[in-house]
This record gives sequence, C-alpha cells and structure tokens, in this order.
Amino acid sequence: MSTLADRFVPHPHFASAHEAVIPAPAQAVWAAIQEFDRTGGFKNVRAVRALVAVRRLLGRLRNRGGTYEDMPTLSVPLAEDPPREVVHGIVGQWWTMGGAANRTDVVGAEAFLAFAEPNHAKAVFVLKLTESPDGRRTKVVTETRVVCTDPEARRAMGRYWLVIRPFSGLTRRLMLGELRKRAAA
Repeated sequence: MSTLADRFVPHPHFASAHEAVIPAPAQAVWAAIQEFDRTGGFKNVRAVRALVAVRRLLGRLRNRGGTYEDMPTLSVPLAEDPPREVVHGIVGQWWTMGGAANRTDVVGAEAFLAFAEPNHAKAVFVLKLTESPDGRRTKVVTETRVVCTDPEARRAMGRYWLVIRPFSGLTRRLMLGELRKRAAA
C-alpha cells in the first residue's frame, strides 16, 4: 500500500518502525497527535528530555562546546492525510553530533524533494493510523526513513545509525505511550 512517506523517501538507506494499538477511535488519536505537536511534542516527555540532554552533552564534548541545534526531532511538516497519516521531514548531518546544524533553509515538500547537496541525509518521521473495523481501536505506526545524498554520507550515517537506533526506538515507544494516554483521556 502506497503512503505519503513513499513520495519523500521511497527507498530508505536506513529505516525503523514501531507500532501500538491504542484503545480509541482514529479521530481521538489524530486529535492527540495534533495536541502533542502544539504542546512541544517529544520535548515534554521526561525520558525523551533526558535522552536529548545526554546526546547534547556528548555533542558538546565531541565538538568542544559547539552549540549547533541538530536534533532530528526538529522537523517540518511535509504532508498529511487526516486522520490517516502525517509526514515530517528534516535535512542534516546528525553523525557530527552537533558539529553541523540542521538545514533550516529546506522547508516544505518541494524543497525537501529537491535537496541533493553532498554529505547530508534527509529523514522523514511518519505517523500512520489504521482504525479497527469496529472503530474502537487504532493501530499507530511510527516510521523513520533516512536517505543519504552520497556514499560518504551513507557511511557516516551508517556508523551513527548503529549507535542511535536503539535510542531512537525507545523515543518512538515513549511517544506512542504518551499518545495512548492522551487519546484515552
């Protein structure tokens, strides 16, 4: 089944997915996602704040005090199909651990699709909702897809992915738990 995410990263170099079934209709889950985004998203989940703080500290140590903002959670909306799917995207060099800021000049779907500068990666974060036939439960799938602009970036991202993937997965599971709480409320 084709998704909105396929438009932006159809063949990722790196990907992960996590899912949860939330005991609420899709509209309630969609509303919880919208509220989650309006209130700061990941930044308000305590355990996620701790993971982000550790990553920033490691980045500062690695880059001798650099203050670049390169957290992959700072994405921009690319597309949505309420209440079924939302896609956010970001371009950066996260393997530098703060040594290079995200590309804030890449805003919007067309700019994201067109971006091809060497030694960068493009990532999408996707939320897909599928409501059960009885309308009482919604399966929510989070998906992260990353495509690199050249072989050098792919090698660097590969090394970074080996380290960060478990923590990225934990972040997604925490986010799904938060969505479950908000949608059930």
